[in-house]
Amino acid sequence: MANGRYEISRNENGEYFFTLVTVSGRALAHSGVYTTVTVCKKGIASLRVNADAPLDDMSDEIEGFEPKDVIKCPKIEVFQKTSDLGGYNFTVRAKNGTVIATGEGYGTKKRCLEAISNLRYIAFSAETMEKF
Repeated sequence: MANGRYEISRNENGEYFFTLVTVSGRALAHSGVYTTVTVCKKGIASLRVNADAPLDDMSDEIEGFEPKDVIKCPKIEVFQKTSDLGGYNFTVRAKNGTVIATGEGYGTKKRCLEAISNLRYIAFSAETMEKF
């Protein structure tokens, strides 16, 4: 039995995107848009492969200073959002640096790291369903 699912949807412009959803229905991550379902499914395959990539915690970096260790892609980046709402988020990057998926946004770093842990657990076994 799968622990979650990839939901492929279509927007008003006819573009496709996926959302990784937990078994309880909570969205963990969203993709960008794709022109075809086939390419969208390739994005899902890429997330499956890269979900266990190293963690690059950029949330503690000070603006203007270079990080001590530069982690090459693929990687999962954790960062502190700069919007008025604040909080933390993550992105999953493929080997070529392209963003595969982005998290939902979390109030604390701890919740963001828990979401990444869930993503790593669910991404490999999640079923894929089309919602259009």
